[in-house]
Amino acid sequence: MSSDWHDPETARRWDRTATEHNPVRAEQLEILAAVLGKLWTPGDWLLDLGYGSGQVEELLFERIPAACAVGVDSSEAMMALARDRLAAHGSRFAAVRHDLAALGGLRLPPRPYRFAIAVQSLHHLEPAEMREAYGWLARQLQPGGLFLLLDRVRVENRAVWPAMRAVWERLDVVHGSGVAAHEGADLAAHEAAARERGDRPVLLDEHLAWLRSAGFDPACLHLHGNRALVAGVVSGTA
Repeated sequence: MSSDWHDPETARRWDRTATEHNPVRAEQLEILAAVLGKLWTPGDWLLDLGYGSGQVEELLFERIPAACAVGVDSSEAMMALARDRLAAHGSRFAAVRHDLAALGGLRLPPRPYRFAIAVQSLHHLEPAEMREAYGWLARQLQPGGLFLLLDRVRVENRAVWPAMRAVWERLDVVHGSGVAAHEGADLAAHEAAARERGDRPVLLDEHLAWLRSAGFDPACLHLHGNRALVAGVVSGTA
């Protein structure tokens, strides 16, 4: 059954256990914050698609004194958690409630958006919706703007499954996590569980191709198992 992100208890449970089935999340968020911290200049703004409970903004505001962000999310339950978490940061954060599957109808607050991120939010979209989101993002960013995608990617095929499974089992040993069980005993179970959760991950190569088609120069910055951090710079301006 798909997670009900509008349910307050579901939102609170995810907020407490965000790394339980994804121990790579902390390291990849550190990399994301390091990249943004290196490139940020006063006056820049960040657009966050699917900001959830505000965990990423809390990290960025602690690390980057000049950081300001506009976040988009459709879950009032998640947004309520973010309001409490980010209350001390005042005007550095503005929230917009909107469905990521229908970004064409979104009117953002006018800001100089130099950066955009999407952290574990776009794999819920249909492929056509994801491609549309990439094109929309390219039009929102300033020349030379940077988009960082941190998300689940699809396991390629049965041939690589044993190797991928070994990666997850290692994570469980190192972090005491439950990744391997969560991801399934074989590829068929893995894909069935993803559908049950409402996840629609696509191949890393597809992300790169769709970003390129949307007007980005893309590259994978970090990949651990089926969790990728991908960068895209608005083409022709790097």
